[in-house]
Amino acid sequence: MFFSTLSHYINANAPMTNIPELIGLHHGNPLGLHPLAIPLFLLVLAVVMRIIALRVYKKDRRGLYPLLYSLWWLSVAATYYYCFSGDLPLFEDNDLQRTEICIGWFCQRQVVGIGWSLLGVAMLSYVAYCMLNILLHVIAHQSDRMGLGEKEWREWSWIIFAMLIGASAAGIADDFAPIVGIWIMIAYHVVIFLMTVVKLIVDTKRTRLFGRCLLSAVCFLVVFEAVTMLAIECIEGYIYLFLPIIGLFASADYRYKKIQPSDKE
Repeated sequence: MFFSTLSHYINANAPMTNIPELIGLHHGNPLGLHPLAIPLFLLVLAVVMRIIALRVYKKDRRGLYPLLYSLWWLSVAATYYYCFSGDLPLFEDNDLQRTEICIGWFCQRQVVGIGWSLLGVAMLSYVAYCMLNILLHVIAHQSDRMGLGEKEWREWSWIIFAMLIGASAAGIADDFAPIVGIWIMIAYHVVIFLMTVVKLIVDTKRTRLFGRCLLSAVCFLVVFEAVTMLAIECIEGYIYLFLPIIGLFASADYRYKKIQPSDKE
């Protein structure tokens, strides 16, 4: 019954291959921000977080972790606010023959021209890359504090890899067959959720710290959704650049040093 209803909805509405368009929970931008304000704010945050993460890694400035965590969550909150904003510029989708709210409007050459759209794709790619990089860094840090080794930290990379493949497939399919793209998006979200649940169970058995493992899993899913919404917009803006962009995301490294026993809680 559920899938029958969902299938009817998708075929009737054919929303874009992104979560805000799929679930339709937009808000009216209560802060009254300009459409470019948050993307530029995210770019500044990405640069600052990257600098802080490198200082933590290269100069062992662990006292910067609270600041890194704060900026990281600020960037996630800003991403959700922006992606679900209902007054973003519109985009004429020729395939669906209708006008839609466009999260990545500054990546669309039909909206801002080829020069600005290329700059927009580069900017959004960098923001998504930094958010993914910091996600891996934070997950590694939390895993280390729970006593997990590097091999266990890097198991999260398989989930990241599945996300990148799924976002790529959904973004590409949306250009040729929007309904297929939507089903791909739903499928890879289910896969990601199941992989995260399995990871939660395995880590809980290893550490006997269910609460902290659950917190890590929830944080991962929340940030994963923010990153994947941005990644899809990068892919849709210039479909023929998706391989370099996915390669950029996939190159994100933990850049993490194990903490000393005295630093653990």
